[in-house]
Amino acid sequence: MTPMNDEQLEKIRNDRKQQIITAALRTFAENGIRLTKIGMIAAEAGVSHGLVYHYFESKEEVLHESLAWAMEGADELFREVGALPLAPLEKVKTFVKFALTEGNSDVFRVIQHVLRFGGAPEKTMTLIREGSEIYAKELFPLIAAGQADGSIVGGDPQELLELLLTVLSGVLMEGDREWWSRNLDRKVDLLLRMLAA
Repeated sequence: MTPMNDEQLEKIRNDRKQQIITAALRTFAENGIRLTKIGMIAAEAGVSHGLVYHYFESKEEVLHESLAWAMEGADELFREVGALPLAPLEKVKTFVKFALTEGNSDVFRVIQHVLRFGGAPEKTMTLIREGSEIYAKELFPLIAAGQADGSIVGGDPQELLELLLTVLSGVLMEGDREWWSRNLDRKVDLLLRMLAA
């Protein structure tokens, strides 16, 4: 058997770290920050407790790195949504569907756990605040453009944005995710009637 080269070993390390990060997001989303233990993350990832500590020094570091990884994709998400040949309200719908889709919703749920109950270091709180600003900065112009083209109700676009994000947060934290996953398009259409002109 041929020994692996540095590039192959690095790929294995990156894949394993990604596996732990994905499991951590699911575990934090389900249990909250305070109740989540490293052993729970390891079990969800299907790795040993010690392997998690090989990649991360603490639960707080796992939380921070997981959220940082997830938020790196936010800019890419909005670039992709912005490039779609859709009306502004349809772009908002695309974002809402993304947020409610299994896996993606874990990130939003973890953020809501942190905002509601604390338990995260200040650097993680800063990361969350900066990430929230990205979403607000990108969604606000879509709402304003939808008002300009008549597809979104008039009024204060900031107020509409805050309403949308509050409702979405509530659905993510309190809603039945299995129910939402069935016929998601229709349910998102119903949800967005609060914005539609």
